[in-house]
Amino acid sequence: LREGNPLGSFYGYVEKGYDEKGFIVYEDFNNSGSRDAGDKQIIGNPNPKFTYGFNSSMSYKNFDLTVFIQGSEGNDLFNLSSQGQNYDFGQALNMTKDIYLNHWTPENPNAKYPVIKTSSQAQMSNRFVEDGSFLRFKNIQLSYNLPVSQLHIKWMKRAQLYVSGQNLITFTKYSWYDPEVNSYGSSNSIVQGVDHYVYPAAKTTTIGLRVGF
Repeated sequence: LREGNPLGSFYGYVEKGYDEKGFIVYEDFNNSGSRDAGDKQIIGNPNPKFTYGFNSSMSYKNFDLTVFIQGSEGNDLFNLSSQGQNYDFGQALNMTKDIYLNHWTPENPNAKYPVIKTSSQAQMSNRFVEDGSFLRFKNIQLSYNLPVSQLHIKWMKRAQLYVSGQNLITFTKYSWYDPEVNSYGSSNSIVQGVDHYVYPAAKTTTIGLRVGF
């Protein structure tokens, strides 16, 4: 919390590149000659500029199509999952393949990841702040209303065969599993937009039959 800044802003160090050995270098804003708490800055805003939703129902002859879309625009996410999974070189943890392909070497000084050594440390910095904007098709359902009256089934008033999908399509620049996350939010917490191994929303497909008697 800081006067004049958005609620729950991300606070940390700002990177300026790598040194000659491939270790991350941070901006020394207070000119102390070393990295300390005085160098921390506001590095991200988890509050979206706006959120939106769109629901549409369409019918053609015996077919019905329902689409529900929702999204968020202009918010940042803090990818704490990436910090633990991609930069903790001292714990012998499984890492993503991207680290092997794009880490610092003398021949690749502008790599995405620092040099792979147990002494490499990645502080909480703007490296982990990502664009959290997304557009997601929360639900898509296509149904077919069976012509019960033409089938002369007296004990059935209506019947509908349908197939639906939840969370099937998501458009986002966020690099981890799910942009619709919040690891530490609660009724008494201002923390939002932090992804710390949040289980992603499941993609599900449902096929069913609705019958009215």
